[in-house]
Amino acid sequence: MSAEQPPYGSENRTVICTVVFIDLVAYSQAAVAQQVGLKRHLNKMIGRALAHVAESDRLALDTGDGAALCFFGDPEDALFAAANLRQSIRADPGPGVQVRMGINLGPTRVVRDLNGNRNLIGDGINVAQRVMNFAAPNQILVSRSFYEVVSRLSEEYSRLFQYAGMHKDKHVREHELYEVHGGAGASGLEEEPGPEAPAVPEPVARPEPAAFPAELLTRITRALTAHLGPMAGVVVQRAAREARDPEQLLARAAESLSGGARERFLAEVSPASKPPAPPRGPVAAPRPAPAAPERRPRAPAPITSAVLATAEERLAGYVGPIARLLVARAAKDASDTVELADRLAGHIGDPAKREAFLTAMDESASS
Repeated sequence: MSAEQPPYGSENRTVICTVVFIDLVAYSQAAVAQQVGLKRHLNKMIGRALAHVAESDRLALDTGDGAALCFFGDPEDALFAAANLRQSIRADPGPGVQVRMGINLGPTRVVRDLNGNRNLIGDGINVAQRVMNFAAPNQILVSRSFYEVVSRLSEEYSRLFQYAGMHKDKHVREHELYEVHGGAGASGLEEEPGPEAPAVPEPVARPEPAAFPAELLTRITRALTAHLGPMAGVVVQRAAREARDPEQLLARAAESLSGGARERFLAEVSPASKPPAPPRGPVAAPRPAPAAPERRPRAPAPITSAVLATAEERLAGYVGPIARLLVARAAKDASDTVELADRLAGHIGDPAKREAFLTAMDESASS
């Protein structure tokens, strides 16, 4: 960890953040030498899962028989980190590592412990631990507060969750839980389909209109699914929203992998690895593309605090409380109100609602 403080995690200030609580299965039953090996391997896997999250946006705590990861930025970072950690452990369990994970979005406060190190207290981390207690080995459970926020970001995110019922902890507090889908059962072992089991459909990318060719997105999704499971579709869609060309799209998608897995993925999807198709007789002249409908004129204006407040209020009507984080993130990169509106509109799945949001933003900027 660097000495730099997290932007939202200043000490003695209560903030809403996402906590991933991780527990090593059967850790207390292992001999001391085995415990050392388990912790060393887990720490290595956590380091890989956090490689693409800025140190200023996270805080990692050792809990003895596991770890607690606090994310001060996008809740998506916690979801990707947990899914990547589970996938890495399944692929490389080392000395027999299995984990249970619980994710919660709630209030926390960064404090100093007896040794002067930063620690985390509050209901946010307490609930994350209780959610984890209900999980099976290699299972990820999330609280309703986390589910409500992340599932509203996009339709693809909502499909990653399955309702897991209402559970009551030892303090008689009820928790409504959701499970994050994975490529294997809760035991972490790949399940053999029976003779009547339905075939698993191939992942299908859902590209934004006129963004990237569907064939390219589908090919990248298929290659990435071998490493990330069902998360691949979400990762590719997120990369497609942020990338400006195919090279950047591949680079963004590859950020979810590391080491040899990343090299294999890039080698598989690289255009050079795909042999050219043989000619099939005379090639017909391409048909001219239909003219795109003329878009209304939009006048860019400086981004003011009033514009940001309007953007947050309007966007919250479509995506919920996560609007505050999305607006703050987009404002860092946008140069004017038009670019800000376009970045935020990408989080609205319905075309009609997206157009309504853009219209409202344009009217706000011109008033």
